[in-house]
Amino acid sequence: MVAGAGRSTSSDRGWAAACKPGQWRSTLTLTCRMRKRESGHPGYVVPAVLRGAMFVPGQAPGRREPARVTPSAFKAAGLPVPGQPAQRNVYQLTRRRGLPWTPGVDEHLRRRGGELLGHGELILMDIDSPAAVDGVPLVNAVHWLADRAVEAGGLLDLSATVSVRTPGHPDSGHLPGWHLWYRADPARPVRTGPLARCDAVELRIRGTCPGSPGYVVWSEPDQLPVLPRWIAELAGHLTPLPVISTGTGHRGWGAQARLDGIIERLLAARRGERNRLLFWASLRIGELVADGDLDARAAGQALTDAAAWLGLVREDGQRAVAATIRSGFEHAGAPYEPAR
Repeated sequence: MVAGAGRSTSSDRGWAAACKPGQWRSTLTLTCRMRKRESGHPGYVVPAVLRGAMFVPGQAPGRREPARVTPSAFKAAGLPVPGQPAQRNVYQLTRRRGLPWTPGVDEHLRRRGGELLGHGELILMDIDSPAAVDGVPLVNAVHWLADRAVEAGGLLDLSATVSVRTPGHPDSGHLPGWHLWYRADPARPVRTGPLARCDAVELRIRGTCPGSPGYVVWSEPDQLPVLPRWIAELAGHLTPLPVISTGTGHRGWGAQARLDGIIERLLAARRGERNRLLFWASLRIGELVADGDLDARAAGQALTDAAAWLGLVREDGQRAVAATIRSGFEHAGAPYEPAR
């Protein structure tokens, strides 16, 4: 699993075998029993209703960096070895598709964490809790959502879907929050990213896997519900982004298109939310860097240029802007290279 001196580990060989053509499970399990915890058996950490998704095992707890693999793992899978060491990970080895759930993958997620990939079938609602300098929450996003649900004649029910308590990032002013997982509605594609009316709530197509260290599952129903219409209306209709070929026989979200979308949202920040959105953009772009899809220096430069356009460099200084970008990158498990 961890890169060694030219040796293939048993994990490498197992993951390489899983990457051979014809091994993918394309369907998402929608109806399952809730996981059972037998006496003396801890059970699995991934909720049963999500085990039909794909997963990216992590390198270490608390970091989004995908588990590293050796060059021989790519050779065993019949794939070219990436030239950049940062791309020699299980995410790239699986051609950005991830691994299907197995008890072994579940055990890795329990110990080291990892990501769950929606691949257009799942939507994650990430409910943040930003805090002021004195530690007091700036907004109660759960209450805000509950009010919007009532206005639409609905109900925000945390027990109706897979709900996960998240640890937050206290050192960067983010208190514990919530992750709520839903099925995507193909007839109503939604815009991902922070909600225009409350940027503490974000819709995403991937996220930290439930059951990872610090991500405690509070509710796991037998069936995963579709994203409620009132949430979809808050997010707005999706204008599909262009996609690019990964060069590995399938098509996926283009890293450049995702970068452009994140920067576009950052440039629309209003006074009072600019620094918070700079951290959010740094975290999301840091995820692309951690995956090996973007160059760290170029990504940092794009964020610095956006911060300068917003006036943050002039008002707060280059050092403060760099510290915010560095924090986002570090939380994503990505290397940070200061802009020149």
